[in-house]
Amino acid sequence: MKFAGQRVLVAGLGVSGFAAARCLLTLEAKVKVTESGASPELAERADRLRSLGAEVELGGHDLSDLDADLAIVSPGIPLTSELFKVLSERGVPVWSEIELAYRLAECEFLAVTGTNGKTTTTSLLASILERGGVPSLAAGNIGLPLVEAIASVPQGGAIALEVSSFQLATIDTFAPRVAVLLNVAEDHMDSHGSMAGYIAAKARITENQGPSDVLVFNADDPICVEIAARSSARKLPFSAASLSVRGAGIKEGWIVVDERRVIEADALPLPGRAGIEDAMAAAAAGLVFGVELEAVRGALSDFRPLGHRLETVASVDGVSFIDDSKATNPHATLAAVKGLSDVVLIAGGRSKGIDLSPLASTVPPVIAVIAIGEARGEVVDVFSGLVDVQVADNMREAVSLAMSRSIRAGSVLLSPGCASLDMYESYVARGEDFARCVRELIDDGFRRGESGDS
Repeated sequence: MKFAGQRVLVAGLGVSGFAAARCLLTLEAKVKVTESGASPELAERADRLRSLGAEVELGGHDLSDLDADLAIVSPGIPLTSELFKVLSERGVPVWSEIELAYRLAECEFLAVTGTNGKTTTTSLLASILERGGVPSLAAGNIGLPLVEAIASVPQGGAIALEVSSFQLATIDTFAPRVAVLLNVAEDHMDSHGSMAGYIAAKARITENQGPSDVLVFNADDPICVEIAARSSARKLPFSAASLSVRGAGIKEGWIVVDERRVIEADALPLPGRAGIEDAMAAAAAGLVFGVELEAVRGALSDFRPLGHRLETVASVDGVSFIDDSKATNPHATLAAVKGLSDVVLIAGGRSKGIDLSPLASTVPPVIAVIAIGEARGEVVDVFSGLVDVQVADNMREAVSLAMSRSIRAGSVLLSPGCASLDMYESYVARGEDFARCVRELIDDGFRRGESGDS
C-alpha cells in the first residue's frame, strides 16, 4: 500500500501511536491524531507531530470527524468502544501498529502471544537470536515500537515480537515466519466482550501463516490445540507433561526439541513449570528458525528472570517474599503457586470482568489470603470457607497482615490475578511498592507470626 496522500487517522498518542504517526508522516501521509487523554507528556508529543505536519486533537475523540482512508488504532482503546463502532460503520479499515510495520519491514518476524509468559518468552527468544548471530531486536509490547524497530533490522535479520490480543485483533496480512502460542485463559473480557472474542483475537497470530511458516504451540492447552488444528502452518507442539515426536518436551530431565537435548530442566534460571514452558517454546522457535543448538543452550543458561515475575525480593526468618505483580489474571496466579509451599497470597486489583473463581484451586498450597483493590470483595468470596481471608486498604497493610500469617519455609506471594490500574499506574509500580513495603517492615523488626508494624 502506498501511503503518500492517504488520509490516515491515528487513534491514541501512546508510545506506539506516536511512533506510527511519525512513521506515516515520513511516508507523506496526511495524518490526523486523536487522543482522549490530556497531559503534559501528550501535549509535548502533540506539538512535535504538529511541527511535522500532523493534525492533532487531545482530550477526546470527535466521532463526527472520523473520515479517513485508514485508521491505526492504539491497543489501549477497547475493541468495544464507540470509536471502533463508528469506524466500522463508515467502512474505514482499522490496523494495529503491528500491521503497519509488517507491511514496511524487510526482516522476518518471530511473534509470541499468550495470556501469560509473553514477555519472558520474547526476551528469551531475543537472547537466542542475538547469541546465534542473527541481526535482531525485541519489539512490540517489549522494547521498541515495531515501526521503529524495523528500521534497525535489515533483510536477513529478525524481530522477536511480543503481540497482545488487542494488536492481533486488528491485523490484516500479518504473517510471522514463526508464531508462538503459549496459552489461552480468560482475560481482558472488558475489552473483547467475551471469551470467544478473546480466543478469536489470539488465533489471528497464525491466521495468515502458510505451509512454509511454523506454529509453535502448547500441546497441554486445549484452546491452543484447537487453534493449531485450524492453522495452515507447520506445527511444532511443546509440552511440559509429555514428549511428542518432532516436538518439544521433557526427556530424562532434559528439555528436548525434535529429539535434540537442549538444556537440563533443573539448570534453567526460571522457576516452576511456567519457566520450563517459556524456555521450551523459545528454544523450539529459535531452533526451527535456524539458530544453532549451542547458541540456544547458551542463551537459556545465561538468561535471568525479568522483574516482577516470580522475583524473590527478600528472604528472612525462613520466609521468602516473592513479587509476581505481573500476574494480572487468575491463570498466571495458578502458575505462580506451583512448586511453592505454605503460601500467604496477596491478591486483588481490577478484575477486568474476569471470573476470579479459578483462584480457589490455589488451595493448597495457599494457606491464607490478603485481599486488596477494587476486586477485594470478589477475592473474599472466592476464598471464604477455604482459608483465612483478610482485607487490606493498601500495600503496606497487606504486607504486614501477610507477614503475621507466614510460617517458616513458606512464602508471602504478591500474585494479584488482577490488573493494577485501580491502585497503581502499572504492575511495575505495584511490584515496586510491594518490595518497598517488605523491606521497610523487615527493617522494623519482622518476625514470623507477628505483625510487621509491631
